[in-house]
Amino acid sequence: MDQKLFEGRRLMLSEKVLFALNNVDDLYLEEAEELLDKPIASRHAFNKRTLHVLLIAAVLAALLTACAVGYSIHQRRQQELRESLKIEENHVAGYQEFEKAPTPEETTVESEGKTPSVQLISTFRNGRFADVYFSIAPITREEAWDAIGWEQKNAIYVIASNSRELDDAYRKIGKGTEKGLYGRYPVLPPIQEDEYLRTHETREELLEKYYDADTQSLMLKTAFLLSDEAVDWSKPVYMNVKIIELASLAMSMDETIEEYWARYDPVCVRDYGTIPVVISDTEYVAADFREKDILVPAPSSDKVLQVLGVKIYASEMEWQVTHEDVDLIFNLPRDDDEAFRKGYELLLEWLTIYDQVLDGSILIMEDGTQVKLSPSESTPYENGVVTLYSHLASTIDLRKVVAISVLGQEIAITNPFR
Repeated sequence: MDQKLFEGRRLMLSEKVLFALNNVDDLYLEEAEELLDKPIASRHAFNKRTLHVLLIAAVLAALLTACAVGYSIHQRRQQELRESLKIEENHVAGYQEFEKAPTPEETTVESEGKTPSVQLISTFRNGRFADVYFSIAPITREEAWDAIGWEQKNAIYVIASNSRELDDAYRKIGKGTEKGLYGRYPVLPPIQEDEYLRTHETREELLEKYYDADTQSLMLKTAFLLSDEAVDWSKPVYMNVKIIELASLAMSMDETIEEYWARYDPVCVRDYGTIPVVISDTEYVAADFREKDILVPAPSSDKVLQVLGVKIYASEMEWQVTHEDVDLIFNLPRDDDEAFRKGYELLLEWLTIYDQVLDGSILIMEDGTQVKLSPSESTPYENGVVTLYSHLASTIDLRKVVAISVLGQEIAITNPFR
């Protein structure tokens, strides 16, 4: 939430408190007198209005303190995200925060009478992914420990859809649903991948950071793949969060995929509800290298890989490359074992070259700072062009990108934000 907006609301709340203190009914004062040994008028230290103020202030302070606990946690989590992602420092677009929704009425007896709920904290659109940060409550510390460990009895699942009707989404997800229905996504604590070591010590650190015992809430993150055709991301998107019994998802060794999906019926341990998710637009810097002749030779042949271009996002880069074996390695023959083996060996060779290109590339910022890139994460293929992705260790300020070095060849970038 914008800091000025927060300060403004706090001022409005203060004004409402003062109004309440000055307009309390004398009936409450009379009731308070019965609790005192002497009449209020005979007390030299307190006059009627002073006690009025103290009584009402004590009640309001207790109420406001109780309300502030949940709100401050929500706001604190947003502040920590802004700092860890360097949103303000790097003028990062595509990040959006959401106010804490009202807590549902306590109409159930689950977890000491608290109604299960999910709160949307922030979303961050970055390249092909939209990271969604949210919290669920109530969840005990034991359940939270289980949710972020390897040895799980239950697991947290997120379903994204263009429809709010998600009651049977978990049954439909594997049965060849029509385009635009459901997409299922993994859930993890909101940390960097290279920090994620699921040891007992690390799990304790994660719980200390992301679990709040007072509100029984756990902060989590999921990443929507915006190229996933199961959901139309240009339309309103809804997110449902459930804890699912993993045993109900298990596939036995002697059953076929068809048999598995035929009996697919996950057991829901707890449904935290469905909320709308807003995914913001984002910014990127694009560079076309088609006329630059950025060519990378294959070590075992006279073939070359050509780098066609790149899109630079705040913490991800998207590359387009091509070579003469693209169609072959992404369409390996299934009816010829020898041809398949040779094609697979060729695929491995090109995958190594893909990694060399990314591992040997560096972003250059206006102050001379060099930002190293990670190797490729995946290699989607379409119409003879392979798309490679690489992550940056931290967000960058797109306005400061001036050049990129590819295997020692430095190319200036025309930056529209400069």
